[in-house]
Amino acid sequence: MRLFALCLVLSGLLGQSAWAAELTAVVLSVNPQQYLAFHNAAQQFSAAHPAIKLTLRVVENEQYKRELPAMLSSATPPDVLFMFGGVALTDAVQKGQLAMLDRPGQVNDWQQHMPPALLRLVTVEGKPYGVPLSYYPWAIYYNKLALAKAGVAPPTTFAELLASCDRLRAAGVAPITIAAKDLWPLAGWFDYLDLRMNGLEFHQQLLQGKQSWLRPQLAQVFSAWQQLRDHHCYDSDSAALDWRASLPMLYNQRAGMMLMGSFWTGQLPSRKVNEIGMIAFPKIAAAESTYEEAPADVLVMTAKAAHRQEAEQFLRFFATPAVQAALASATGVLPARQDAPVANAPFLRQGRTLLNHASGFSQFFDRDSHAQFAARAMPILREFAYGQLSATEAQRKLEAERNRDYGPLSGKR
Repeated sequence: MRLFALCLVLSGLLGQSAWAAELTAVVLSVNPQQYLAFHNAAQQFSAAHPAIKLTLRVVENEQYKRELPAMLSSATPPDVLFMFGGVALTDAVQKGQLAMLDRPGQVNDWQQHMPPALLRLVTVEGKPYGVPLSYYPWAIYYNKLALAKAGVAPPTTFAELLASCDRLRAAGVAPITIAAKDLWPLAGWFDYLDLRMNGLEFHQQLLQGKQSWLRPQLAQVFSAWQQLRDHHCYDSDSAALDWRASLPMLYNQRAGMMLMGSFWTGQLPSRKVNEIGMIAFPKIAAAESTYEEAPADVLVMTAKAAHRQEAEQFLRFFATPAVQAALASATGVLPARQDAPVANAPFLRQGRTLLNHASGFSQFFDRDSHAQFAARAMPILREFAYGQLSATEAQRKLEAERNRDYGPLSGKR
């Protein structure tokens, strides 16, 4: 699929000579539907604020991630940027790159209508630095016809997941499509194994460099991951595919399952919707708390924004229920506002139920850790997943990268 980017200059109902102010914003889009949803929202904003000349760039997901560090560190950054909640936002705040949103009139009522767990993701030292747009669950998506062909029920335990890999492969179906070219889909497997076995607090400490990768708890995680290797769960053909290219593997019955965020469902052909099911990542221990990946997408104002008043108006507009509902529906995710309507779209209501039953949320491997560490660590995870490294070798390399990025640990970990 080609990359897409959109640059709009919108001025409401007035001519160029009547523009009283300007505003620049750059946002991320994962599919053409979201691309169009941002376009429509920008037009609505300009109609409501005709004196503002809005320049909006909508950039494809992977390209945006590459451009974001330079935009944040620029001497003349855009006024508003799309950001990820959690550590990425906190790092930008600590570098002085984001503006605080605590002046009267900046936040209005939107904070009253969002889950506390989401608000914590945009809060640093008690102050808000972003407006949550949406959040979404990660889950196991499965092809009902492919599983039925192999006589497999959707797995609810790790043992059932391993057994399903054997039966799917015996039936001529790739058990799991992985999209390893992008690295982050594979990192999701580590996240879930660690969350299921060691819990949210340990997982977040690990990704923030506060735990050693040589800890015995992680040897157990890699041992469980080794079992996925031993049962040939990952499809080798999808190792060279990016996440979009891997989707037909699932919905065309060439693969049985996929671990992915719900945003992918925006690219699911309508004729295939009823053939796809969704379940939480299987339990590994019967008594474990259920933590889920639920990344949050956020809009922020840059610290060097040249048009702060206009940026505040833009953020308030994108915090309204109608705008959040439209953007979320286009992407197959949940609006951050709980009073925003959830579209009657596949998997959205099921996703909210899944998250409502969770004990807590993580953000994601490359959102819960420093960008430099994640960029070097995720290839190591891929090498392990595809048998190029042993567990011990992977742990040692990951610990070396942790030490390189975060520095030596103080005390015993």
